[in-house]
Amino acid sequence: MWDKLTKSLAMFSSAVVTGTDAEGYPFSVRLTPRIDLARQVLHVELPNHVPIQPGPAGLLCHSHDEGLWNLKSFIVRGRLEHEANGWMFHPRQFIPGAGFGGLPGFMRWIMSCRRAARQYLEKRGLPRPTIPWKAIGALRAESKRSISP
Repeated sequence: MWDKLTKSLAMFSSAVVTGTDAEGYPFSVRLTPRIDLARQVLHVELPNHVPIQPGPAGLLCHSHDEGLWNLKSFIVRGRLEHEANGWMFHPRQFIPGAGFGGLPGFMRWIMSCRRAARQYLEKRGLPRPTIPWKAIGALRAESKRSISP
């Protein structure tokens, strides 16, 4: 996992770390983690005003172009710990997202999204929403007509 994490992290200029505050609410901050190869941890500099507490945390890296295409992303589950030399993110699980692993990776990502949506709906006793494809197609056609000279 560590090799995959360090190789993937090098593709991004920053990451978002999410932890919880003292009351258990999620709190996120964008930062640039520094890799500590010897300890296999990430140094994360959290500003003093950030209320994140030690404990379970996640790290997200993602990028896309101006049209929101060419998405690349991954998530790392781990723990945030405050140590003598600052905050450390201890990675436990690397989860590839869109743009990793070629077509098989994309298909795994799609399937995991579908599974998560199904579980969300089942947990809440909600029906799967219907999508008005005809109306969406009509709006798409109308927008193309209004753009054309």
